[in-house]
Amino acid sequence: MDETSTFDIMIIGTGPAGLTAALYGQRLGLSCVVFGDIPGGNLYMVENLANFPGFPGGIAGTEWGVKTFQQAQAEGALFTMGRLDLLEQDGNGFAGTDANGLVYSASAVIVATGRVPKTLSLPHSDMKGINFCSVCDGPLFRDKNATLAVVGSDNAAAQHALGLSRIAERVLLICRSRDLIMDAAHRKRIAAEENIDVMLETEVTGYEGLDMVEALQTKSPDGDSKSFPVDGVFLAIGWSPNTQMIKMPVETIDGGYLKTDEKLMTSTPGMFAAGDVRDTDLYQVLTGCADGARCALNASEFIKRSS
Repeated sequence: MDETSTFDIMIIGTGPAGLTAALYGQRLGLSCVVFGDIPGGNLYMVENLANFPGFPGGIAGTEWGVKTFQQAQAEGALFTMGRLDLLEQDGNGFAGTDANGLVYSASAVIVATGRVPKTLSLPHSDMKGINFCSVCDGPLFRDKNATLAVVGSDNAAAQHALGLSRIAERVLLICRSRDLIMDAAHRKRIAAEENIDVMLETEVTGYEGLDMVEALQTKSPDGDSKSFPVDGVFLAIGWSPNTQMIKMPVETIDGGYLKTDEKLMTSTPGMFAAGDVRDTDLYQVLTGCADGARCALNASEFIKRSS
């Protein structure tokens, strides 16, 4: 291992929670090192962030991420622009090792690693044409009279379907549930788009094609099976917490999300969790930011008590 760099706080994640934690941590007079390679994290998947206060017309997720990254960087936070491979306890503090073997240590750590998209447990799930980001991969189908499928029924699925409706000739919004579980504003917008076909109570059971997906196999509650030709598929079927770098015992809830107390500290003293990776009841940019600010303050108090 290479020479160790020491900081007050290690922040893992460059999404809303991690960026805000870095901003507030630096303003509290703490030295912060931040791991992550995409300013804004999963916000690159959000074409228009319409419900964040202060932006009446919305703001592109990528733009919000870059602006907040620049704000935290201007306060003095060190961004490695790389991911952390390993997080361990080191005496009374923590040690983190990045992909290049560089080792960092800190008195406290804020885990703000967010979530990763789930995949369907089906054969040939590595087939080309199966995507997770409509902002990134949707434009590949422009001017091709494409039929695209979105699998899911929440707000993320709605964002995919609405964005793709401006690119594709037809969008199939395939939902296993009996009703759409997205909010009312999204349901209204979906209903207004003539080229979005909502398929409720429909389960995707297989992919068809050679190297590239060409059709979806589906099944309805009555057992009726059908095949729908598609040019591409966009999955929005849920998320899993991104915690694989943590190599120490820590308490979790169902689904693997980090359990936190009223100070957002995990069962490991000095390890805090912010945003979508923890046991929150609302997965939003705004609540992630609030978590990040609170974690920075609580980590500061923890360091003072421990010194």
